[in-house]
Amino acid sequence: MSSSFSTQSEPASCYYGLSAQYQEQYEYLRSMNYNLEVQRPKLMPTDWLNFHIDVLSHSVDSNSVTCLNTLLNNYQEVSSKRFFREGKDWFRSILFHQDFPSDSLEQLALKLVSEVHELFNFDERLFGSDLAIGVGPSDARRFTLHLRIVVEI
Repeated sequence: MSSSFSTQSEPASCYYGLSAQYQEQYEYLRSMNYNLEVQRPKLMPTDWLNFHIDVLSHSVDSNSVTCLNTLLNNYQEVSSKRFFREGKDWFRSILFHQDFPSDSLEQLALKLVSEVHELFNFDERLFGSDLAIGVGPSDARRFTLHLRIVVEI
């Protein structure tokens, strides 16, 4: 199930789409009475976010031929607690590439963190403490997110 997909335009001609899939967690979330159309899954500090990331460059050569090249095709996972604390820096470290405009990277990282926070409910009381209250490693869930970024070169 895809909960969100948005395309944003960046000042430096960078476009992205972010979508979350709850396929593996769908039955669990339904058993917890989540209406995934209107409710965001509540993350615990032990949960994991698995990102499938594609960064593509888009260019048009002198003959008006469009070229789409892969700059990055990566799979990264991060604990939800680390993402809560370091989300912007985490995205910047993953997306850094010589062809990626650095000024738009900062803006993109901020927007992506904001969108992930719109997809999930991060309870600041849980994520702000150093303990994962009442949650053991066996209770950890994994949520898959797909991120596709196209950079105009």
